[in-house]
Formats: sequence, structure tokens, C-alpha cells
Amino acid sequence: MGFAKSIVGKKLLSCSMIVPKRHQPECCHLYILVDALCNDGRIIEAQGVFAMIIKFDQKPTVVSHNGLMDGYCMVNNLKEATAVFNTMIKSGMRPDVFSYNVLINGYCKNKRLDEAINLFKKMRLRNLVPDSVSYTCLIDGLCKGGRISFVSDLLDEMHQSGHPPDIITFNVLLHALCKRRDLDRAIALFEHSFREKIRPTDWTYTILIDGLCRGGRLNEAREIFQYLLMEGQHLNVVSYNVMIKGLCKEGLFDEAETLLDEMEDSDCIPNIITFITIIGHLLDKNENDEAEKLLRIMVSKGLPEN
Repeated sequence: MGFAKSIVGKKLLSCSMIVPKRHQPECCHLYILVDALCNDGRIIEAQGVFAMIIKFDQKPTVVSHNGLMDGYCMVNNLKEATAVFNTMIKSGMRPDVFSYNVLINGYCKNKRLDEAINLFKKMRLRNLVPDSVSYTCLIDGLCKGGRISFVSDLLDEMHQSGHPPDIITFNVLLHALCKRRDLDRAIALFEHSFREKIRPTDWTYTILIDGLCRGGRLNEAREIFQYLLMEGQHLNVVSYNVMIKGLCKEGLFDEAETLLDEMEDSDCIPNIITFITIIGHLLDKNENDEAEKLLRIMVSKGLPEN
């Protein structure tokens, strides 16, 4: 499978042949290595370490299988991830909630929603209780797949199962509603999260501000943004970029450039997207001199021109 060709693979395989068994690595250390390699996208090497665990007469655990599955899903290799999952079952192991979450998320990200739904159902048939991650992964997949009408039942289930929606779930729903330009429902959901005592994150506000700007409701977006600044909220560069883009879209370049200055006063460093957003809109409006001035400022800050 390519592992023996890698540098790490050759070293590990050679060690397994020459090191006496009593001096071979602790299995828990190898599990950690599998997880670390998968997180680094080095799946072939992770496979090899997994093979070493078996070679040392150690039985791989559910945790080590989960790490390998997660690694495969990170590189969109769902065929191998599913094979690892099936191997667990065939060898008598019982996949846990995390095992199912990994595959459900993988299927959803690859728009294989029917398979994700079926796996979610199997999970419950095997007496495993889905957690908030299970529900949120599926809800995210359904929203992005245009099946938002199926989501309300899942939200009800979350409450009934003792895993009520958290801020991540709300962000997923808010993003879906904003993308569909269903802004009244998005605002209602945002207000509902406060009633549920769920604290919004910077990303929550950014999603809503972006949705309002894209939906032609700049004044509401501006009010929220200014409220956050008045409350002393430390907004990140993404939030500023979204607001600046909304202002530029309406031709409010002076206000956009004022916000650019305020960013630096607030210790939020503008990035290339910040400058290119304003410069691009200025050029569209034939404001070439102002665009050139901003370009010079951008280059003086060490940001590339292209």
C-alpha cells in the first residue's frame, strides 16, 4: 500500500524486525503515532504503523481504528475509511459514537447524504446514542445538500435525547438560512439562541453580518457590527472583511476605508483580502487614483500585489 516506500515506513519496519519484543514500543505510543500521522495527512505511514501494531501481536483498538478512519476521511478516501469501519465489525469490535461520527461527517462532506442517513439510523439500531456532533454533522450535510426541510425533526430529536443544539449547530443553521436569503428566519434563529442562553461566537456574528450584506440589508448588518464594537468585542479580520465588502458593494468607499483605519487601531491587522476587496470595487467604479493609493499602502505593508 506504499508504506514500505516511505522513509518512516522503512525505519519502522526495519525496527520491528531487529528489536527484541520486550524492547518494542508500547502499543499506546503507536496508537498516538497513528493519530498524529493521520492528523498530518500522512495516511500511508499511519497504515504502516497500524500494521506494526498487528505485527507486535497487539490487537488494534477502536481508538486506533478511529484514528485511521479519520485520516482517510481527511483526504476524502471514503472507500478505505468504510473498509476500516467494516473491519472493526468483522473482527468483533464495537464501533463507538466517534466511529460513526467520523463516517457520517465524511459522507456528508462528500454529498453522500443517503449513506450518512442510513449510518445514522444503524447507529441507533445498535443502541448507540448519537451526540451533538452526530446530529450537527448530519444537519450540516442536509443543509448544504438542500434538504433543510428534514432538519426540524433532527432538532426535536436533539432536545429529546438530552443533547440540545449548541452554538456549532446554531451556526450551521444560521449559515444555511443566510445562504438561502431567508434572513427573517435567520434573525429569529439568532434571537432564539440568546433565549436559549447560547453565547454567540465571532463566527456567529460574521455569518449573520455577511448574510445581511449579501441580502441587501446593509443597515442591519452595520448596526450589529457597530454594536459589537461598542461592546468591546474583539472582532477578527474575517468579520472586518465581511463588513468592508458589504460597504463596498453599496459604493460606500469612504466608510470602508475608515473601517480599514479602525482595524489597525483595534490591533486587527488587515490582510490581502481586506485591501483587494476595496481596490477591486474602486476599480469597478473607475476610482483609479484611490485604488492606486491603496495598492501602494498594501505593498508597503509587505503584502503581495498578486
